[in-house]
Formats: sequence, structure tokens, C-alpha cells
Amino acid sequence: MNPIEEKVQLPDPETQFLVHPVDLPGARKEFLTGWWLGLVATPQVYTALLAFFWAVSNNYVTPILVPLVLVVIAGWISSKLTRGAWDYIPRKRHDKNRRMTVMTIAASLITSLALFAGLLTFMVWAASQDFVPGFSAYPLGMGAAIVVIMAVELVVKLVRNRSIDAASDAISLVVVAAAVGLGFGILPAGRALAPVDLVPGAAILLGVWLSWLLFRQVEARRNHG
Repeated sequence: MNPIEEKVQLPDPETQFLVHPVDLPGARKEFLTGWWLGLVATPQVYTALLAFFWAVSNNYVTPILVPLVLVVIAGWISSKLTRGAWDYIPRKRHDKNRRMTVMTIAASLITSLALFAGLLTFMVWAASQDFVPGFSAYPLGMGAAIVVIMAVELVVKLVRNRSIDAASDAISLVVVAAAVGLGFGILPAGRALAPVDLVPGAAILLGVWLSWLLFRQVEARRNHG
């Protein structure tokens, strides 16, 4: 039986058995492009886009639907590219648990700063408009839900002693919490939101987050078996 021809030259298994796409010039660009698009397909960026479209549209559908379509498309393309990058490597040699410290911290900073900018831009704009008190409830409810979810994830990672992931999540949590806090802080007098006003936005974000987690699990199984 003829051996299977490899798409790229892999490292000698005697010296490096486990391989990651970033180790291979032929797969690195594909993987990194998928990684960048994967950042777009996150709940944080979805909320940032929602806050932006909430400011420029005049209805309740566009701010939810348009960011959702953009995020889904980015996620689909990202998954195709990432899967293609891993396909260069036999599954038994996948280094799927490699710690990518710089990329992990960069992802946390990029997504949290995007959310910070989106929420702050929306709130500064909304504060000068003559809106009903509940107009800001959706983006602020989603922002508050993100803070709670990120805090829970941080505690879980601390319990599991995943210090690198926990450090990046802590940085992200501080930035996002600051953005949400500023959002509540600049609400004009008389437009304070009751906790129940935040429930619809929080429920939407929870659905997006659970869908994102499910998508990641499915893609991990497709990429690595």
C-alpha cells in the first residue's frame, strides 16, 4: 500500500510529534485569517455591532438582524478556513491543546475594546436624543449579561488553574465592565432603567452566547475528531 501523500512537509515525528497549523507555512495564513474572522463571530463583537446599528437605524429589527447575519457569515468562513488549516495535519498529530498566550490575550483585548467602543459610542449618541427611557435597555441589558457570563467563566478558569486564560479574561472583564458601567452612568436624569427592562436584551445575549458555545463545540469535533 502506498503511503498517503502529505499536503505539506510536516516536522519529523521523532522530534515533534504534535503539530499546530502555525508551525506550517502552508497552513499558517489560512489559520490566522480564520482566527481574525473568528473574533468577529463572538458575542462581544455582536453586541458592539448591535450598539452601533441601534444608533444608526430607526427600528428594533435591524440592530439585531444585521449584526447576526454578519457574525454568522464571519463564523462560517472562519470555520471553513480553520478546518482547512487543520486538514494539513493528520488528526493523530493535532496539537489542539497548545497554549497560544499572545493570541489569547490579543483576542480578549480586541473583542473587549470593540465592545467598549460600541457601547460608549451608542450611549454618548443616545444621551443627546429624546428617546423613551427603555430605548437603551437592549444594548445595556446585553452588556450586563456579558459581564455576568464573563465573570462566571473567569471563576471557572481560576478553579481549573488555567492561569493564562484567566489573566486574559480578567483584563477583558475589566474593560467590558467599565464600558457597561459608563453606559449606565451617562444615562440622562429621568431615564433610569429598572432591572426588568434589561431582561429582553440579556435574554438575546444569552441565546447568542449559548449558540456560540455550541458552534465552538461542534467545530472542535469536526476539526479534531
